[in-house]
Amino acid sequence: MLPSHGANPKNFLKALNVPDRELYYDFSVNVNPLGIPSSLYEGIEERNQSMFSYPEQHAETLASYIALGEKTASEHILCTNGAAEAFFLICSLFANKKASILQPTFVEYERACLAYGCTIRHLSLEEERDWQWNIEAVLKEIEKVDILFVCHPNNPTGMMYPEKEWELVLEKAKESRTTVVIDEAFADFTGESPSFVSYVQKGYPVIIVRSLTKMYHIPGVRLGYIISNKETVKVLQEKQPPWSVNGMAQHIGEKLINEHEFVAETVQFVKNEREFVFHRLRELGFSFTPSYTNYYLCKIPEELEERAFLSYLAQEGIVARHTENFRLLEGRYIRLAVRTREENEHLLHVLGKVKKQCSFF
Repeated sequence: MLPSHGANPKNFLKALNVPDRELYYDFSVNVNPLGIPSSLYEGIEERNQSMFSYPEQHAETLASYIALGEKTASEHILCTNGAAEAFFLICSLFANKKASILQPTFVEYERACLAYGCTIRHLSLEEERDWQWNIEAVLKEIEKVDILFVCHPNNPTGMMYPEKEWELVLEKAKESRTTVVIDEAFADFTGESPSFVSYVQKGYPVIIVRSLTKMYHIPGVRLGYIISNKETVKVLQEKQPPWSVNGMAQHIGEKLINEHEFVAETVQFVKNEREFVFHRLRELGFSFTPSYTNYYLCKIPEELEERAFLSYLAQEGIVARHTENFRLLEGRYIRLAVRTREENEHLLHVLGKVKKQCSFF
């Protein structure tokens, strides 16, 4: 069985029966291709000292820093052990209720819903619409459920939805008393994602989930946060184990939260590389999603069997994210990250070899 997430290259190669190699390019992991900010190399001794004392129970100082950046009160913020903990905490509030998930999307929403006995409905995105939502269907769906999960930009398509349509969705949610969970784990990479914090402040039933691990290339640290109304944050905090966010994570988060220049540099870098890759993919004849962020879906040519294609890429040093466990995709696509120019050129070279060697092109 293939790994259920990206960023497991050795397990991925083993599952494909492809020999491990010293050099491979991991396009299955969608963290910042520029690596970590230089500020993380500073204060290492102080950070190490955080291992030897208990941290703040709910990362109150970090929450206050985040609130300052979001121009809201710290009571609206709950720091979490990555975005994954946030989803499980949220679903604990909706145990045995009706949930809807806009699919295909991040698989952990469904796992969290199932853990708390939710009745799950799936609202389908369509390839024919460039994976945009059907706003009429979304508005009707809101009336039928207690909670709706939307990833924005969506993982794995990289697509975003029009701001005017978001206004309709959130107005309908307020009218129907349906909570909308907006996962913004990759919003920082777009440079153009609308802010929903004002809706929180105005009392709309919105829960925003964000991650610091993707932009700052620190997936092992496990650090995310929730933005919602004070009442929801208070209840979620009561359900969260104390010291859920460890001392080193809190220290790192406090260092990173004001790295505005690094974020701006990353956004421009990703935009340039994405445009370069998309131009070449069009020339090669591959279909892909016109993503707004640092990854995209690439369709496997119909004549190719998925595992054979994944194996070929792996033998050429390319680790791709399979889509066998994404609803509606069923392995007919691969998800690829936007990486450095050297890595992107290697990927395009390998895809060019596929074109030359396979008669079906």
